[in-house]
Amino acid sequence: MEDAGLKEVFRGNLPSVEMAGAILEDLGIATHRRFEFAGGMQLSANETAMVPGQTAVLLVPSIAYEEAKEALAAFEHPEGAEYLTELTRDLERTERKRRGAAALPLLVIFAPLAVAIIMLLVVVIGSFFR
Repeated sequence: MEDAGLKEVFRGNLPSVEMAGAILEDLGIATHRRFEFAGGMQLSANETAMVPGQTAVLLVPSIAYEEAKEALAAFEHPEGAEYLTELTRDLERTERKRRGAAALPLLVIFAPLAVAIIMLLVVVIGSFFR
């Protein structure tokens, strides 16, 4: 006789767990979601809201555990994740432009600070020679 308890089949952020749960529910496998805090304490979805530091856990009946693991195997490691696309070459080409665009706001923010430090040094050094 098999155990009818719940087993963890998937763990991740809330959107991933929701998607995995939808896949299993489409296959007719009942699911239960729990949230786990950093210390390992688990609470059901009705007891708490998703806050930073929590991990969502998807549980299924142990009877359907093997079938659920097989169904989610492709979800955890999607096909084509390692393939390059045309977009990656475009992103590599624009990397220099993106760095320049990021440097411009930093220049605007830190230029007045640099000028103020130079002026302060001039005043301090000038006061020694009076």
